[in-house]
Amino acid sequence: MTKKKLLQVRLNKGFSQEKLADLIGMTQSNYSRRENGRKNISEVEWLKIAKVLGVEKETIYEPNGDNSSIIDPFNIPDSIFKQLELLRTENIMLKEKLKALTN
Repeated sequence: MTKKKLLQVRLNKGFSQEKLADLIGMTQSNYSRRENGRKNISEVEWLKIAKVLGVEKETIYEPNGDNSSIIDPFNIPDSIFKQLELLRTENIMLKEKLKALTN
């Protein structure tokens, strides 16, 4: 669910997503996910955005929607990567054992 009030104010102030994202300390892609409602905007982020745009938070604020069903491929927890690495290592070891048994 696009944050329409935020989008309108950003455009009226002449900010690109890239410029605003840079000023609040995030990448353009991360900002885009927030503005487009694919990722929730935290209270701290709302305040930073409002400050940079020179408006009160209430001017741009819209509640976060339920985006729990959206999977963000760019925000995969580190624990998943660690588990994948463990599985790769185990897979290599099992292949070596299998090879030794078949020789």
